[in-house]
This record gives sequence, structure tokens and C-alpha cells, in this order.
Amino acid sequence: MTPTAATAEIKISFSGDDAREAARALELQGSESRSRTIHFWDSPRKGSEGISLPFLDRGVIFRLRMDDEVQGRKRETDMTVKLRPCPPLPGDWQTNLKDEDDDWEFTIEEDRTGPAFTPVLSASLQAERKVEAKHIEAALRPEPEPGALDHLLAKPHRHLLKGAVGLKKGDLMALTALGPVHAVKWKQEWDTLPRPVAIEEWSTRGLRFLEVSVRTSAGDAAEAERQLQQSLQRRHVDLPRSGETKTRAVMSALAHDLTL
Repeated sequence: MTPTAATAEIKISFSGDDAREAARALELQGSESRSRTIHFWDSPRKGSEGISLPFLDRGVIFRLRMDDEVQGRKRETDMTVKLRPCPPLPGDWQTNLKDEDDDWEFTIEEDRTGPAFTPVLSASLQAERKVEAKHIEAALRPEPEPGALDHLLAKPHRHLLKGAVGLKKGDLMALTALGPVHAVKWKQEWDTLPRPVAIEEWSTRGLRFLEVSVRTSAGDAAEAERQLQQSLQRRHVDLPRSGETKTRAVMSALAHDLTL
């Protein structure tokens, strides 16, 4: 069955010079932020039509996020498996789930990226990972040993991959790490919006993206889209003409460098 999302994430993304101008208008440099390093995995292939990413094309994203070291702050590492667009799911994955003992959370929501804000159903399972540094290093090597990613996946990740998209351990043996991506995230309260605003900047290999987002109920999504656009315009931020997906753009660029 295809699940139904109760919440939506409203996103407006900027790239290149537009991202730089938006960051300047939002005066982010002096704000409190959180810095992380992000890596993805796929099996890049070079063909006559360019670089293909088989797992991403199938709607499966593997993402590792590691906090940058900051004195006095606990460094966290989390591994996420995201299914976007979300396929029909088995009965035990039809709703949001959270296991605080094992530090993992499963979320179903709509992704709505401006300016079209077309809803795309997304499911993600994020798990905190306390694994040895040697396992992380092994999975991030340019030519990792087969199955190196397996140490970073939690048991619920494997259950979700098998039940939702039919992927087993043997199907993940030849994945290649794509990264690093430097990410900085801010959380702000804007008086023109009833909910906190998340702002995240990604940079890698000459690429730069800035994403401004809010979360809301699916029923209030249209109103949240309007409010977010108006709030950006009041801050003298020019709205983008198109909504580029930063995950695909970044992964494609990193894969291209690997296959040169």
C-alpha cells in the first residue's frame, strides 16, 4: 500500500550566485549554525548519455552525516536511507515510527519544492550510528571493499530496503562513496511565519546550494508555501525561477569526477 503523509516539508532552493545572494540577504554569517559533513553512496555508471546513478534513479538514497568537531559539543553521526518517491510499503512501514532505545526514526512526509511545489511522497529512516572510525573510513574509501557500507546500516535500514524495494545485502556490495559535501544549517524564528525556519547551505566541487524550508501539516501546505515566499521577499530575497534538487545535482557532479 502507498502510505499517506500527515506532514509536508516546504522547500525553496537556490544555487550558484543566487545561493550566495540569498545567504547575504538573510545575514547568515552571524547566526548560530551547525556544521556537518555529508557523504552519499551509489554505483555511478558512465554511458553514451552521461552519468547514471542506478540507486538514485530507483528512488533510493544513502546518506551519512557527521557533525564537524566543535569543542564542548557532542559529535553526532547519523545514517539515513531515503525513498523518494516513496513506493508502496509493507504494512509495518505504513506510519511514522520511532525507537528511542535504538536511536532511529522513520518518517513519511511530502516534499514540496518551489516554485511549482509539486508534492512528492518521501519516506526516510534516520538512525544514530555509534560505529568505530575504522568502519567509517573503510566505507568512504574511493574504492571500498565490497560490503563496506554494511557496517553503517542499522537493522531497520535493511528491513526497510528489503520490504519496500526488494534490496538485500548482496545488492549493496558495489556501492561507491560520493563526497564530501560541506553543510551548514541554521534554525531561525521569523515573525512572519508561525513555525521555525530551517536554512541549509551545501558546498562541494565548486557547487553551492542554499535551501530554506519549513515543516507543516499536509493540509496547511498551500498556505505555508505562500507565507514562506512572502517572508523571503520581505527579506529582499529574489525567488528562484526553477527548483533544482540539490541532492541529485551534487551526487551527479561528484559521480562525474569519479568517472573521468
